[in-house]
Amino acid sequence: MRILHRQILKETLSHALLGLLLFTFVLFLRDTNRLIELLLRESAFARSIASLFLLSFPALLNFTVPVAILIGILITLSRMASEGEVVALRAAGMGVRSFLLPLGLFALLGCALALWLSVWAAPSANRMRVQIEREIGLRHISATVRPRVFEENLPNLVVYVQDVISGPNPAWRGVFLADVSNPAGPKITIAQEGMLMSDSAQNQLQLHLARGNIHEVSPDKNEYSVANFSETDIPIEMPPPPPTSVKPNAQRSTADLYNAPRSDPQWIEARIEFHRRIAIPLASIVFALAGIPLGLSSSRGGKSTGVVLAVLIVLIYYSLFIGGISLARQGWLPPWTGVWMANVFFAALGAFLIARVDAVTPWFGWITYLSELMESLKRRVSALFARKGGAAGAANRRLSTFPLILDSYITKLFLFYLVVTLAALIVLTEVVSFFVDLLNDVIRNEIPIGLVVDYFIHLTPQLIYVTTPLSVLLAILISFSLLTQRNEITAMKASGISLYRLSLPVFLISGLLSAGMFFFDHFYVPGSNQIQDAIRNRIKGRPAQTFYRPDRQWMFGKGSWIYYYKVFDPAERVLGGVTVFELDPQTFQLTRRISASRAVWEQSLGGWVFEDGWVRDLRNDNLQDYENFQVRLFPELREDPSYFRKEVKQSSQMNFIQLRAYLQDLKQSGFDVVPLTVQIHKKFSFPLFAFIMALIGMPFAFSVGKKGALTGIALSIGIAIVYWAVSSLFEALGNLNELSAVAAAWSPNLVFGLGGLYLFLRIET
Repeated sequence: MRILHRQILKETLSHALLGLLLFTFVLFLRDTNRLIELLLRESAFARSIASLFLLSFPALLNFTVPVAILIGILITLSRMASEGEVVALRAAGMGVRSFLLPLGLFALLGCALALWLSVWAAPSANRMRVQIEREIGLRHISATVRPRVFEENLPNLVVYVQDVISGPNPAWRGVFLADVSNPAGPKITIAQEGMLMSDSAQNQLQLHLARGNIHEVSPDKNEYSVANFSETDIPIEMPPPPPTSVKPNAQRSTADLYNAPRSDPQWIEARIEFHRRIAIPLASIVFALAGIPLGLSSSRGGKSTGVVLAVLIVLIYYSLFIGGISLARQGWLPPWTGVWMANVFFAALGAFLIARVDAVTPWFGWITYLSELMESLKRRVSALFARKGGAAGAANRRLSTFPLILDSYITKLFLFYLVVTLAALIVLTEVVSFFVDLLNDVIRNEIPIGLVVDYFIHLTPQLIYVTTPLSVLLAILISFSLLTQRNEITAMKASGISLYRLSLPVFLISGLLSAGMFFFDHFYVPGSNQIQDAIRNRIKGRPAQTFYRPDRQWMFGKGSWIYYYKVFDPAERVLGGVTVFELDPQTFQLTRRISASRAVWEQSLGGWVFEDGWVRDLRNDNLQDYENFQVRLFPELREDPSYFRKEVKQSSQMNFIQLRAYLQDLKQSGFDVVPLTVQIHKKFSFPLFAFIMALIGMPFAFSVGKKGALTGIALSIGIAIVYWAVSSLFEALGNLNELSAVAAAWSPNLVFGLGGLYLFLRIET
């Protein structure tokens, strides 16, 4: 190969690898917290959970490899065009064909890798994921039983545990077990100790209890039996495993999809999946065809122009891709036509542009015009502010040290790369989320394309909130690396301006971004999340989320009471089929049981009036007293009707004020509030992440600047990976109650903030 070809391939490969690492990491973050928490709960399954980590990559790489190839080509050629290298090569008689050979070879190799991932590796990995998820599924049930929470995941059983001792097989202390096979008279088992063991081969659980008793009421309610035991085992037959997170078509082999008969009701979906597995990898080639002429013609803007063009091409390509699949699903186009429409369009566009790229024509004048228009707008805005400032303002600026013209220059450069990286991360995340997570559901449930677009519109605020800190880090390392590489930092130092002073506008913007993220999450993101969650439920074919759970039948009272009821009518303030269990808080033994056909809240009496029921008092597991009643008031039961109307919300759908009130409401009722307590502190700690990323990024930007923007991007990805791993680990420890909520939420910020401050203060300014 020629020296030129080797240099082009080397630079393109470096850009593509960094783009691949960045986008794959961002997309992988979706499952990080869940997998880390599962790993901490199930240390015995560490190898299986590590396999789940690795097996999620083939499906992600199938999408990110073509995008990385496009980014590598566009950034390399845009850089060469902006620095005059393309002009020099053309002056030497070397046209577009000089670039087609190395970049075409690079695209073919990337296409082969993506094709292997899509046709064979991803389906095989998906099948293995299903097996591993089923293997750890039963163990996960036992591991997720939390103290002082009513667990209703077992068929016909409700479990309440006072305390859980963690370990390979978690041990329980103080077990309240209700068999609700007969809802009218649940059989109650109370034990001092317990343990839940699993047999994944038989799809069975075994509940082992020690030192307890069984309370059972006869159908006529006149007989009540108490049976004591030292040890007992209760086998639990589990229903068939629920559907996994991997879609059925994603598990099928490519040959199976191709051979699906037309009589199969899923034939269209199978055909679309088959063509998708081939079309997405071949996008590497059509991206190269379109990217080479566009990159060669972007003579201004440098690498940033390449990033912007890459985002636009990916957005247009996947918009056409989604539209074609939607038309194929509705029967307006054959499956192969709908899936391949985007590839054919970009292949034709690329061939046309390549044929014209060496001609002196205005075909690419729009790129130059766009760059000139942006520069013109910048000059006009600067002149407008200068006129408004007047002579007095100019005098004040001369006397003051802030802001300088240099501050405006750094701010513009930083904000430009911030917007570009933020847009790139959001677009790719939404594209991959659609194809990996939603496409099969959209096809199966016949979701209109407008609703899908509406979902992503309301998903975007959450993605902005989550990816802004990483974008801050990337923008700092890229912009200051470019300044250092062009010796502008050296010139600023020679003018007597310290690096601390240069960092001031970036820190101010990052601080404003942190404050803005907090208010953005407080006022806008929760409402947007409610809408996108509702649309997502519809896309997934789930029932619409209701904030009130009428099926919630077990609740812990403000004292040592457990309420069980079949119906609750909040309008009439009536509990139907209600049973109340009183437990001794010291010995965890049943001391009284009240049962009634209904209970009505009487505001004038300030209590519940029970009708047509009975009450039994127990002592030392023996029956002491029994009484039937027609109407009776129990003054000690003071939980009013609003206490039973509990809402079911996610922390992402509430601001911190709503979340705090929601947490206090649930805490009284015996529900697990530890994860919510962690989340309420993260409402304050996460926005500060943007400022901490600036504090970490500045010293690294100055130290690695000579090595270029690529080194800055690689370093930012490494820092972000470490931060997210540490943050996910602390959050999982907080959810498991191994750390306090404050420590779980704030420890990553404290560690990285102090580390960033130490490095920043050691800068040779």
